[in-house]
Amino acid sequence: MILMKLASILLLVLTLALAIILSRLFKLKKRGINAADLAFPFLIFEYYLITAKMFTHNQLPVLGIALSILAIVLVFFFLNKRRSFYYPKFIKFFWRAGFLLTLLIYIIMIVQIFVMK
Repeated sequence: MILMKLASILLLVLTLALAIILSRLFKLKKRGINAADLAFPFLIFEYYLITAKMFTHNQLPVLGIALSILAIVLVFFFLNKRRSFYYPKFIKFFWRAGFLLTLLIYIIMIVQIFVMK
């Protein structure tokens, strides 16, 4: 139990650190790719691994529902505010907002793990 608590925090820190290092090392900022773009799929995978081990039921559907709601909200935002819908811009915005949402849900999961007995 203590090992999984440490692993959940270390995976978060190492993933973010590795994404920052890789984006700076390969100068991906010039190509429009930042550290959040690299870390997003890894955070989803780590969220799946940790929730599968710590909880009775995997919490991946919670993340899927949250990302689906985010996509719907972003579509309405683009259609109401900008009066146009451009797929590449939506995908880029969704990818980065999805990273922030996943990071928030990951931190909530860490708090849940530490509150567990």
